[in-house]
Amino acid sequence: MKRRSCKAIIEWDKDPSLFPVNEWLRDIVVNFGKIENNRFYGDTWTVLVKVNKLIDDAWNTEADVAFIVDEAPWHLLEAGFSFNLWAGRDIATVRIL
Repeated sequence: MKRRSCKAIIEWDKDPSLFPVNEWLRDIVVNFGKIENNRFYGDTWTVLVKVNKLIDDAWNTEADVAFIVDEAPWHLLEAGFSFNLWAGRDIATVRIL
């Protein structure tokens, strides 16, 4: 299994200065699908996130995002694509650079 990463801007729902810089954060999930009748339909993938730089005057960071399984939807990780990160609830929006 190869861990492939891509560059991204992440807009966090809380102050990202609480996160370590240049360390991979674990236990974050991406849900690709939809919720109907309070039930999720789709695929869920675990990702790693590494905050590289805090962006001044915003709760945004420059970061690397990596799926950790070969079966992940790598074809979606192209410039402009965005998705939410989840850790018990939606915690951030990722935009691939």
